[in-house]
Amino acid sequence: MSRCLLLNIKNIINVTICVIVAGLASAYICEAVDQSIHQKRLQNVPTPPRSSKVLWPDASFYKWESKNIVGLFQNNGLEVNDIKPGFTLGAPLPREATIFLIPSFGENIGGYVSSYNIGDNLKNAKNYYHKMNKDTEFPAWWIFEKDNILVLISGKVPEEKARQYEKVLNEIDKK
Repeated sequence: MSRCLLLNIKNIINVTICVIVAGLASAYICEAVDQSIHQKRLQNVPTPPRSSKVLWPDASFYKWESKNIVGLFQNNGLEVNDIKPGFTLGAPLPREATIFLIPSFGENIGGYVSSYNIGDNLKNAKNYYHKMNKDTEFPAWWIFEKDNILVLISGKVPEEKARQYEKVLNEIDKK
């Protein structure tokens, strides 16, 4: 009886192994067939036409980096302290930006210089900041633009002083 029982257990194990191997083989074959069918379908899908529209920014538009402009402000004797990378919320994102402080006019008073890859982004950012200037007597920002650069000087800085930053910005080609 024990010999018979051992043979039955052996047969059960063999059958179980065969079922498992057959299941794995079946799954593998099904996966291979599915991949083959998928590849044939992809071969029949026409390639969409390429757009003639340029997806990359105009390299000729990008001339200056913000840190170069801030360096020019410093080299021309303008007050520039605590220089850091700048970030923006709400306005079109610049390629990069730099913020600095002008502490002689108060705590957390300063400027923001940003550079843009695309002219429309610069124009949209400039319009965004102009909308903040509701009070023309005390604007939120003095806004200056040159090539791909947008400079914002706090409206708490007197106009005469802010125009000194504008003058340096406008003379960048001459340096």
